Amino acid sequence: MQQNSAFGETIIELNEIDSTNNYAMRLINEGMAEHGLTIRADFQTAGKGQHGNVWLAEESKNLLCSVILDTKEFELERQFILNCMTCVCITEMLMQQYVIPNVSIKWPNDIYAGNKKIAGILIENNIRGTQWTNAVVGIGLNINQEEFSHLNTATSMKNELGKDVKIKQVLKHLLKKMGTQLTVFKTRPEHLLETYNSYLLNINREIQYMKKYELKTGILKRVNDQGLIEIEETPSGKHIRKKSRGYKHKEIELMVG
Repeated sequence: MQQNSAFGETIIELNEIDSTNNYAMRLINEGMAEHGLTIRADFQTAGKGQHGNVWLAEESKNLLCSVILDTKEFELERQFILNCMTCVCITEMLMQQYVIPNVSIKWPNDIYAGNKKIAGILIENNIRGTQWTNAVVGIGLNINQEEFSHLNTATSMKNELGKDVKIKQVLKHLLKKMGTQLTVFKTRPEHLLETYNSYLLNINREIQYMKKYELKTGILKRVNDQGLIEIEETPSGKHIRKKSRGYKHKEIELMVG
């Protein structure tokens, strides 16, 4: 995969596609991709969320894009750190460029404004043998959509700011941020994990979570470099020693609000 232009400079604009991640993967498989190549669509007919969930967005109102990365020089163990980097980029862009308040990361890969989801990330990796060859970073960011089918669980930049936002300008800011943070990803991956944890929704607070249909409480301590969320379980008896354990995504469900 060659780098023929500056990171994020080449953008393929599409009116409609099944999924920008699918399109990106097709380009990689056909040898037509380069590091930083970005695909943006006005509408996705089969937008994908984490673990096969569907991402629904109104046409031409949101940022739906995928960024192709060359990851050959990185170890397979850094896959979750790439997720951390992407979450940090979106969070900091919303806070710094647009001054949206109360932006946080809901483990593992959702961005919240207050207690409502404003963005989601889906990273798909190409692995050949033991080499991590490419990653496709899929991003869905609610920008000018005002109403959502899931009542009271989603928001947008327009809802938070009270005005329309230019989608292409948001993408420009995001790609610039990603280009900068990729250097950190190469040299100080532990810093990205630390920053990710600092933005984590309800970090060091008591939370409720569902485990096998049972509602539990505990203190959210951190997320480790493998992506496991560490929760200090709240004991039922006064003299029972507190213990922490890590959970994989889908092993538990965090309650918000």
